[in-house]
Amino acid sequence: MEQQVDAVANNLQNLRESRKLSLDSLSELTGVSKSMLRQIETGKSSPTIGTIWKIANGLKVSFTSLLRKPVVDAKVRSFKGGKPLTAESGHYRIFPLIPFEPEQSYETYFFEIDPDTVFSGEPHEGNVYEYVFVLKGRLEISIDGKNFNINENEFLQFQANCPHGYKCIGKKMVSAIMQISYLS
Repeated sequence: MEQQVDAVANNLQNLRESRKLSLDSLSELTGVSKSMLRQIETGKSSPTIGTIWKIANGLKVSFTSLLRKPVVDAKVRSFKGGKPLTAESGHYRIFPLIPFEPEQSYETYFFEIDPDTVFSGEPHEGNVYEYVFVLKGRLEISIDGKNFNINENEFLQFQANCPHGYKCIGKKMVSAIMQISYLS
C-alpha cells in the first residue's frame, strides 16, 4: 500500500496545484476535510476507498488517476499484485489493474468479496457504465433498489450514476473483474 499512498499523495498534489486550487477550495469541491487532504498529500494518511471516490468525483477525474504510477510498456502481472484497497473490515478487497487513460476512457479492477459481505458503491458522475465479470462465486448487484444475481462466467453491464451495491451470495468467495467505462 506504501506505493499507492505515495501515488495518491503525488497525484492529488499535482492535480490541485495544476488547477491552482487551495486546500480550502479542494475541500469544498470534494467534501473531504482540509486537514485530511493535507495528510493525504504529505503521505501521512492512507485514504479509504470512499475518500478516494469523493476526491475523484469532486475533481471530476477517474478513481485510478489518483492511484496511477508510471506506465510500463509490457509486463505480466497478477490480478492480486500488491496490497489491496479494502472495505467492510477487509471482507471487500479491490486490486487496481488498468488505470484510466484519456485515450482509452476506462479503468479495470479485480475484486473479491467474502460470503455475506455487502459493499455499497458510490454513484458515478456523468455517463459512466460498469461491467462486472464474475469469475468465481455468485454476486448480487443492487442498482437503484433492483437486484441482479450474476453467476460464475456471467457478467452485468449497468449505468453507474445511481446507488449500487455488491453482495456475495452463497458460501463461496466472489472473484470478479470490474471495468468502468467513461463515455462522453
